[in-house]
Amino acid sequence: MKYLALDVETANADYSSICQIGIAEFENGKVIDKWSSLINPESYFDPFNISIHGIKESDVKNSPTFDKIYDELKYRLEEKITVHHMPFDRVALSRVCEEYQLPQIKTKWLDSAKITRRTWEQFAYKGYGLKNIANFLEINFDHHDALQDAIAAGLVVANACLIKEMSIEDWFQRIGLPINQNTSKSDYSASIKQDGNPEGSLYGENLVFTGALSLPRKEAAGIAAKIGCNVLNSVTQKTTILVVGTQDSTKLAGYAKSSKHRKAEELIEKGKQIKILSEKDFIKMCNDEDKELNLEIPIAPPAKKETKQSTQKNHSLTIEVNLTEKVAEAFNELSNEQKELLIEASKKEQEFLDSIPEFSHDEKRNFANNFQTQLEIIEMAYEDFEIESYEDDDLEILFTIESEIDELTEMNFGLMKNKITISEFYEQLDNSVDFIESDLDDDDYPKKVKKYAKAILKELNKAKEQLTTR
Repeated sequence: MKYLALDVETANADYSSICQIGIAEFENGKVIDKWSSLINPESYFDPFNISIHGIKESDVKNSPTFDKIYDELKYRLEEKITVHHMPFDRVALSRVCEEYQLPQIKTKWLDSAKITRRTWEQFAYKGYGLKNIANFLEINFDHHDALQDAIAAGLVVANACLIKEMSIEDWFQRIGLPINQNTSKSDYSASIKQDGNPEGSLYGENLVFTGALSLPRKEAAGIAAKIGCNVLNSVTQKTTILVVGTQDSTKLAGYAKSSKHRKAEELIEKGKQIKILSEKDFIKMCNDEDKELNLEIPIAPPAKKETKQSTQKNHSLTIEVNLTEKVAEAFNELSNEQKELLIEASKKEQEFLDSIPEFSHDEKRNFANNFQTQLEIIEMAYEDFEIESYEDDDLEILFTIESEIDELTEMNFGLMKNKITISEFYEQLDNSVDFIESDLDDDDYPKKVKKYAKAILKELNKAKEQLTTR
């Protein structure tokens, strides 16, 4: 009786940000092989996630990226039975394959939590988390180490097979049946509100939403309830899942995260088991748990800067302005000569961007890693020039710099994963330089702030030069 067990850890709330993966191979209930690896997620590390698993960005700096270990994973998992505890690890592997535009690994997933609920009556509707059931079975393991968690999940299944006198293959049929076989899934009304479906695969989970969702909140709550989750209005000691949608910064009172998000993290630090998911991961999980849902995965619209795109048709003066109505009106008030000059300038800019040679994926990754070092220099400049002391002055240029660096950081991760072109990245660099220079010229800032801004511009212009002189 052979099977594998898998577990992952992530760098942040996005489940595609895998930073560690562990796989254990079992035969007749015994571990016969182990494999694990740290992974460079090419994404940011949330301090909260670091506090859970202890893996820092510096720990994975020289580790392989997911696409470099993809073939190894495919070799180990393809067409084999793979145990995971709860949907999260399965969702993470699916999401990271999507992120790197790689084919899904076709393994035979088997959820040890579903097996637990059908083996031990006391865990049928609550308390079936990995740590809890492992303690019950006296399985000693270092929780939140991917390999240790994988081994623990595999041992849970081994115990269930012994107790129920079932083979690993038998469980595929059993988990498709209700926990209590005297009832059927159809017994649960489709008019689901807040209470979770007792036969849902995630029954016993208490879920809370925060932020704006692509789905109406009531509809999202109904979907969560259908797969078993009790939907609560606020984060409490009972909460086990928090789904984080898009946050409106104007409503966060200066915080980076919502009050629900911060409360969940506080509870986790006190030992509560709460999973924090993005909406995309939540929907992916729901689709996996109930194939009939077939929900559309939300795609975040790319951030738009005030940039101009121009075209000429039939020799007439036209321009596509992807900006606010106010800017469009301003353009229409220009003379024909001014419009012609603007169109010509925009055309030349596009021709220049098109002339920048595209990099291979490895070349992009190499440039992006070097640019990451430049971002670190920028971060050190913030401290060296003691810019924090000027934050209360509401200096426009500091807001601009923060916004542009955040945008460039996000795009740099996209470059690492080959999701954007070099010309797109150059365009963002160029826009960022323009915005910072414009703000620098618009006001008389303190000398240290000016030096700080010029230090940043030096690094950004250095990156621009690297892209056009290779």
